[in-house]
Amino acid sequence: MTETEKQQIHEMHNPDPHGIIAESPPLNTTLFASELGYQVCLAIADRLLGLGLVTDGEAHKAKEFLLEQYSPPIGTLLAEAG
Repeated sequence: MTETEKQQIHEMHNPDPHGIIAESPPLNTTLFASELGYQVCLAIADRLLGLGLVTDGEAHKAKEFLLEQYSPPIGTLLAEAG
């Protein structure tokens, strides 16, 4: 088996073309708890908005507060992306 074939097999079984997995820290218990708490509260805020119980401005303020309060790793990236 050639080196090229070995590399192709390795890439099939270990897909990570951009090296993201190797560069990203694992999601430990603390980060998971932060993300989970944020996502639960965000879902509640979105539901309240959908029911008309809060205004768009209030929901936006709530999201900003939740980002500060929880510092969620994934939620922060999504908020920065738009």
